[in-house]
Amino acid sequence: LMLSSLSLFATHNRAGEITYRYLNGLTYQFTIITYTYTPSPADRPQIEVFWGDGTSTIINRNSKTDLGDNISKNTYISNHSFSSMGTYHITFEDPNRNAGIVNIPNSVNIPFFIDNTVIINPFIGTNSSPVLLNPPIDNGCVNVPFYHNPGAYDIDGDSLSFKIIRCKGFNGENIPGYTFPATSNTFVIDPYTGELTWDSPVLVGEYNIAIQINEYRNRVLIGTMVRDMQVSIAACNNQPPEIHTLTDTCVTAGEVLNFEVIVTDPNSSEVTLTATGEPFLLSNSPAFLQSASGPPPITSSFIW
Repeated sequence: LMLSSLSLFATHNRAGEITYRYLNGLTYQFTIITYTYTPSPADRPQIEVFWGDGTSTIINRNSKTDLGDNISKNTYISNHSFSSMGTYHITFEDPNRNAGIVNIPNSVNIPFFIDNTVIINPFIGTNSSPVLLNPPIDNGCVNVPFYHNPGAYDIDGDSLSFKIIRCKGFNGENIPGYTFPATSNTFVIDPYTGELTWDSPVLVGEYNIAIQINEYRNRVLIGTMVRDMQVSIAACNNQPPEIHTLTDTCVTAGEVLNFEVIVTDPNSSEVTLTATGEPFLLSNSPAFLQSASGPPPITSSFIW
């Protein structure tokens, strides 16, 4: 009974990441986002974050949002001032992950660990971390290719590269027995675009994947962050929607960019089209895409 109670109160962490924004001097604002198992009593109104300088802070939760499907999004925000220039490894570790993760043995007893690196160097200049616009919770089907893009952008215009790494556990070490998800063909990430391709899942269940994002300025590594994400694979026979007419485009500043987006779907009677990206977040940007829903095909225009 005691062991059952411990497991019940410990099982909750699904996914998460740490980002930061430069404020002034040696002060940064950090945002820690976690996705947790909603029914679990192991709620975290406060968390402890270690700053890599020998100090840590207990941070109160700013918000908790129920996303449905037993998923809650938790946001924690805190400022921290470092005492000097240097390289600092920001970490958050919490017991435990949710139970039943296929590629993490005994996941309910494995800590959840995420990290980010801040490099304060006058030769580099000030820096904020990448921001990831698409959430680290997603769904797929057995024997159907799965695609996911974190939707990363960098407010400083730095270059980003992506790679898959092993999920971390106690003290930031590789989880014993962790395996990359089983696939019938390939499990890769595009190092330039960040698009993850899992072609194709072979077993039903929940899987955790870690994506490391490296940040470069003038070909010099200036930061590293890790997203630990969860994908639920079901026994379904659904092909994902297809987006047509999208190509990389070069346009002169000051000119209008305008193209149509067409979505088709061989299985669904209704699809929804939305868009994310840095142009939509700029305060003075007129970038616009009309969200659309209805029976496919559906069409919308992107105008910037």
